[in-house]
Amino acid sequence: FNPTPLSFILIRNTTPMDQTANSAESTETPNQHTNLTTQTPNQHINPTTQLSFNDSLISLFGQHASTLAKTTSHSIEHMAINSCHISFLKACRDHSLIPKGLRLTNPLSTKRSTEVLTHASNLLITERLNHYRLKYAQHKRTYEHNLRHIESLITPQYFQKLGHLNTKKSSYTHRKQLLTHQKKFAVLLSEYDTPFLSPYDTLKTLDIPSPTFHGPLLKTSPTPKKDTTAKTVINLSGQTLSTAETDVLSLGLKFVPTPTSDPTPDLAPLIQNITKQLGEGMEASATYQVTSVLSKFDNKRDMTTDNLTPQQRTALKSLKSKKSELKFLPADKGNATVVLTHDQYITKVTDHLSSGSYTLLTKDPTQSVTTKLQKVLKKLHTDKKITTDLYHKMRNLHPRWPQLYGQPKIHKPGAPIRPVVSFYNTPLQALHKVLASFLKPLAQNPLRLKDSSDFKHRFDSSLNPSFHYHASLDVQSLYTSCDMRLALKTVISSFEQNPSRLPSNVTTTTIGSLINFCLDNSYLEFNGSFYSQDEGGTMGSPLIVELAEIRLAEIETLALSSCPDPPNTYSHFVDDGLGSFRDRNHAESFLTFLNSLTEDLNFTQEHPSTDGTIPFLDVLIHPDKSTSVYRKPTHTNLYTKYSSCTTNSSKNAVIRSLTRRAHNICSPQHLDDELQTVRHVCLQNGFPPHRITTIMDEVQRKFTNPSRHQSLASFNRQTREHALSVSLPFHPSLSKPISKILGQHDIKIQSDPLISHYSPQPSHQDEDHTPTQLTPNTIYEISCSQCPSKYTGQTYRPLIQRMKEHERCYRLNNAFDETTDRIKSAPAHHALTTGHSISWNNIEVLKSLTTRSQLDLTEHAAIQIRQPSMNRTDRAPKCSSLITMGPHPSQDRLIPQDQAIWHFLFIYLTSRVF
Repeated sequence: FNPTPLSFILIRNTTPMDQTANSAESTETPNQHTNLTTQTPNQHINPTTQLSFNDSLISLFGQHASTLAKTTSHSIEHMAINSCHISFLKACRDHSLIPKGLRLTNPLSTKRSTEVLTHASNLLITERLNHYRLKYAQHKRTYEHNLRHIESLITPQYFQKLGHLNTKKSSYTHRKQLLTHQKKFAVLLSEYDTPFLSPYDTLKTLDIPSPTFHGPLLKTSPTPKKDTTAKTVINLSGQTLSTAETDVLSLGLKFVPTPTSDPTPDLAPLIQNITKQLGEGMEASATYQVTSVLSKFDNKRDMTTDNLTPQQRTALKSLKSKKSELKFLPADKGNATVVLTHDQYITKVTDHLSSGSYTLLTKDPTQSVTTKLQKVLKKLHTDKKITTDLYHKMRNLHPRWPQLYGQPKIHKPGAPIRPVVSFYNTPLQALHKVLASFLKPLAQNPLRLKDSSDFKHRFDSSLNPSFHYHASLDVQSLYTSCDMRLALKTVISSFEQNPSRLPSNVTTTTIGSLINFCLDNSYLEFNGSFYSQDEGGTMGSPLIVELAEIRLAEIETLALSSCPDPPNTYSHFVDDGLGSFRDRNHAESFLTFLNSLTEDLNFTQEHPSTDGTIPFLDVLIHPDKSTSVYRKPTHTNLYTKYSSCTTNSSKNAVIRSLTRRAHNICSPQHLDDELQTVRHVCLQNGFPPHRITTIMDEVQRKFTNPSRHQSLASFNRQTREHALSVSLPFHPSLSKPISKILGQHDIKIQSDPLISHYSPQPSHQDEDHTPTQLTPNTIYEISCSQCPSKYTGQTYRPLIQRMKEHERCYRLNNAFDETTDRIKSAPAHHALTTGHSISWNNIEVLKSLTTRSQLDLTEHAAIQIRQPSMNRTDRAPKCSSLITMGPHPSQDRLIPQDQAIWHFLFIYLTSRVF
C-alpha cells in the first residue's frame, strides 16, 4: 500500500493535456516562488508530470519509445547538474576558495605543510572540474543519440512536446542546483571574507533553458566590492596624477619597494662595527662568514621578485622628479596620503606660525642655546647639584635645530596642518628627555588611561544605571595652548609636598631652573627661518607631554572635587575625556563648570548620535552599554601591505594587533562581526587567507588560556637574551643568512624595514634644509688650490666645526705637534710646508652617513680608492693592489689588526661606493 497525496489523485483524474499545468501549480513549493524570480505557474514542470506523458507514449508508440524518452530526460537533467558543478568549481578556483569537501586536514602546523596542502587542494579542484566536464560530455552524447532515435519513432507533435518538457526540466534542475551553489558560495565568501561580489548575484534569472559545457555562469572571475572606505590618496594640489602614480601612492607612504641598489655598502660598516666587539678569534670567524655572503651577492641574480610593476616603477620615478613641486604628506588621521603643492604647504604652515604664538628670529640660535646650556650644566655640576652621570646625559655637543613640519587635517574644512616638531638631536633633546623622566611619576594620576583596553576594563566595572548618559570631552590644541608656567608651578608644589618623589641628588630648585631654561629657549626652524615659541609647548618634546598632562590632571581633579554635581566616573587619555552623567543637561553643566576653572585650556563636548552611540578613542559605546571597535570617517583600512619589502614579523604584527584589539575592546555580541572585519581588512592589504587564519587562531588561544601564554612569554624572554644586538636595514635576500651567522655568535639582529636609504616614498622627512656645512657623520675631501694634492677625512660633528679646526691649525702655525711627533692637520701642514693656499670653505662631501659607527670603514675605503696624497698611512690598512688581491688575501700580506677589517673593506672596493 502506497499513501497517495490528494494533489496526485486530482492530477490523475484530469485529462492528459491539463495535467502538466496542474501538477506544476500544485507541487511548486513556496520557497521556490519566494527565492527565485517571479514566474507564472505554468512555466515550471515538476518531474512527476513526466509520468502521465510516458503513459501516453506507451499507449501510442510502445514501451521502447517511453524508455528512450525517460533516458533523454535523465541525460539532460544530469547535464544541467554537471553544468552547475562546472560553474561552481570554476568560480571557486578563480576566487582562490577551497570547497569544504576538497580541504585536506593538516597534521602539522608548519608554514610549508600549509602551503603543500593548499596546492594539493587546488589540484583537486582542477581534477574534479575535469571529471564533471567528462561526465557532461558523456551525457550530452547519450542525449543527442537517443533524441535522434526517438524522433523516428513518435509523431512531430509528441516530439515537440518532449522537447518542451525536457527544456522545462532542465530549467527546474538549474534553478534547484544554482540556489544550492549560491548559498554554498556565499558561505565560502563569508568564511574567507574576500572583498568580492558573488558571481551568482549577477544572474538576472536562474531559469537556464539548456545546459552548456562552460556552465550557467557567464563570468567566474572576481568582481571587487565597491570600496566604501575613505580615499587613500587625497590630491589637493590641483595637478592631475596619472593612474599609475595614484596606484603607487595608494600603497601608503610606509610601503617599502624591493630595493634595486646594492645593499652591501650599507650593511658592511654596521656589521663590522658590531663584530669588532667580539673576541679576537670570534671576530675573525664572524667577519669571514658574513663577508663571504656579502661578496657573493649579485644584485641582479639574487634579487627577489620586484613588488612593483614596471609601470609603477616608472610612476615612482616620476613622483620623485616632482618632489620640488609637490609635497606628499601623511594625513593627520587615517593613513591617507595628501598631495599639496610646495606653495600650498608653505602657506598652510606660515598661517599657523603667524597665529601669534611665535616670534620670527633674526638668526639661528642653535649655537647660542648650546653654549648657554653648557654653561648652566657646568655650573650645576661644579656646585654638585647634579651628578656627573646626569651632566653627560643632559647635554648634546653637536646638535641640529628643531625642525617644524605639518600634517594636513583632512577631516577639517580647508585641511589645516597639525604642527609637529622633529626634536631628534636638537640642543635640548637630551635635557628634555631627562626632565621628562623626573616628571613621569607626577603625571601618573587615577584619571589617566593607559590605552583602550584600560578604558574598557574601567567602563565595564563602573556602569551605573543612574548615570547612563555618556559624553566625551576634548581639549582644543592642548600642547600649543597649555600654560606651561602654571604646569611648572604645579610640579614644584608637588615635589615640595612630597620630596620622596624627587630623584636622588636633585633638588626642586634645580628641576625648576632647568625646566624654565627649556621653556625660555624653545625655538624651531621652518623653510630656512627661525621662530621662538612664546606660548604653549612644542609638540614632539617628551617634557611638554608630561607638563601638559600634569596641567590637565590638575584642572580635572579640581573640577571633580569642587563641582557641586560631578559625573559619576571620569577618565581621560591625552586630550580626550569621557564622563558618565544623568542626562545631557548634567553633562553640559559640568562642561561649563570645567571651562570656568581655566583660561588657557578650552574644553568642548560631544554627545551621543541619533542612534545612541558615542565614540571614545577607538571604542564605540552602544546604547545597551556594549562596546565595539570605532573607526573614524577618514579611516582608510590601509596598513602594511603584504607585498611590502619588510620583515615577516612586522607583517604578522598587523594581523595580531588588530585581532588583539578586537578581543580587548569588543563585547561578546560584537566580537564575531569585528573579527570578520579584521579578516576583510587583512585580505584587502594582500595577506594570504591561511596566514590570517593561523595568526587569528593563535591570538584566540592566548585569550582563551592567558596563564599559559604568560608563562611561555616569560620563558621566551629569558631564553632570548643576547650579549650584543645590532640594527640592520632589512633586505629580502641577505637578512636571513646574515641573521643566522651572527646568531651563532650570540648577536641579535633587529631589522629596520623603514631605514632611510631603502624607503623611496617622498615624505615630510625630505623637508630637511640642513646646509652641507652643518651635516654630521660625513666623509669629506679638501683640495689644494695650486697642486693636485688632496686630503680625505671624516667627522662625526657638523662639518663646519672640523673645517674651523683645520683652518685654526693653519692660522696659528700649529699643524705639527712636536711632543708626540704627530701631524694634527694634514691640509694645514701641507699649506704651511709648501706655501700653497687652500680654500677652507670649498669642501666636497664624498658621503653622508646615518651613524657614527660607519665612519671608520667608509674612510678607509675612500682613502684606498681615491689615494689622496696628503693622508698619512700609518693608521690605514697596509694593503697594496687591493682590487687585484681578491676577497680573501693571504694573511702574510696584512698586518694583524687589518685582517678583520680587510674583508669588509673589500666589499666597499667591489661595490664602487666612491
